[in-house]
Amino acid sequence: MTEETLRQLIAAGETGTVELKVNAPRPTELAERMCGMANTRSGGVVIFGVEDQTLAPVGVAQPNDTVDVILRAARMVKPPISLQDEAIRTWSLEGRSIVTAEIPANDGRLYQYNGACLVRRGTHTVPLSIEEISGYLNAYGTTRWELNVCAGTTLDDIDTEMVERYLAYRAERSRQRRRYTTTADLLLGLHAATRDIPTAEVRPTNAGILMFGLDPQLPIPQSEVVCVKFTDTLGVRTYIDRKNFLGTLPTLVDQASSFLKQYVRVGATIRGFRREDEPEYPFEALREAVVNAMVHRDYSRAGETVRVFMYSDRVEVRSPGGLLPGISLDDLVAMRVTSVPRNPVLAGFLRDIPGYMERIGSGIRFMISEMRALGLPDPEFTEHQDFVVTFRSGIPVDEAIGLNERQKIGLRVVREKGSISTGEYCAATGAAERTGLRDLQDLVTKGLLVARGKKRGQRYFLP
Repeated sequence: MTEETLRQLIAAGETGTVELKVNAPRPTELAERMCGMANTRSGGVVIFGVEDQTLAPVGVAQPNDTVDVILRAARMVKPPISLQDEAIRTWSLEGRSIVTAEIPANDGRLYQYNGACLVRRGTHTVPLSIEEISGYLNAYGTTRWELNVCAGTTLDDIDTEMVERYLAYRAERSRQRRRYTTTADLLLGLHAATRDIPTAEVRPTNAGILMFGLDPQLPIPQSEVVCVKFTDTLGVRTYIDRKNFLGTLPTLVDQASSFLKQYVRVGATIRGFRREDEPEYPFEALREAVVNAMVHRDYSRAGETVRVFMYSDRVEVRSPGGLLPGISLDDLVAMRVTSVPRNPVLAGFLRDIPGYMERIGSGIRFMISEMRALGLPDPEFTEHQDFVVTFRSGIPVDEAIGLNERQKIGLRVVREKGSISTGEYCAATGAAERTGLRDLQDLVTKGLLVARGKKRGQRYFLP
């Protein structure tokens, strides 16, 4: 922190990450505030010697005493908050002593004080509920949702034929079979099942149901994948296609990939005597983003799904849950670190099946290189409540690749007049009726026009 940064923090007043104190409070009160900040991804700063109403720096009389209170409060939190070098500093502003304590961003541990797990919400510190604690531990990778018993399921909900097909991909299949004498033992060895603690009964894990379940979305409805093809750049107009895909993890990947492939336009360029296809987006990079979204997402967030949105100028792949502690977005995008799967068992399942997860830890590098190979902008990565990968098209929609000159003329007519019939299309382009109808149907297939009305009176509109 610099002095300029400190002045900016004071000028902005109290926020979710900044607390202002005139004097050091009792260690018990300060421990509560520090615990709440330590349980957030961003951490926070407590500034002593500033009046929180006027934001005036009034200073503290004994800076060393304030530092002692900070250290005592940090030790009262369980586990104790580790304050790095220069986390506690004394400043001189307008001749007054200001003390700051920087609370580090959460590293995956759940801190508590006086028997309560606290978190900073706005300018208040509040206790987490039991449900919130469970969600917190899953979100930060402290507990393993994928290894929990899948509620309401038994081994009868596992498709044994699917398990056999999976084992066929494993190089050590025969050895695997000799090691386990029963299906239950086999599923336990694969972490597709576990023993229910109250009953000792062998039951499927969440990972087992997602990979081998007969109907995975029945006990885990948030595992469906939603794909939407919009007609504009904002998603506020009517979409032309929406699918809610169901099935096991490999099935979901295949269905979402097919949806993308259906709407990624492919044109061609003649170089010399050869025709070279030029897709609007690199399909393999889109597929990689879908696989990563399913493996890295936080499945404990009920009611939230992986979503794939196709706009007229970009594709967004949205995965519930942020990055795990210790991995910053900047380091990940700069490829200084490799991503760590939130659900390593699911990642292992997909890795064992060819064509799904060959690039563990290097998916972002692959997506970037694939976009650059087509001369397209690097994919954009953002993180808040979701992790979002955005692929931007380098091809203007009005000059869609693969359109012939007649189709381009027809689109201009539709933009000017609002719609076009087959007869009007043929008159404007000089095409025969059969050719004109084929051109218009192709524009409908590409999602650039929609047909309305019965065959003889059918007209074509912008979507």
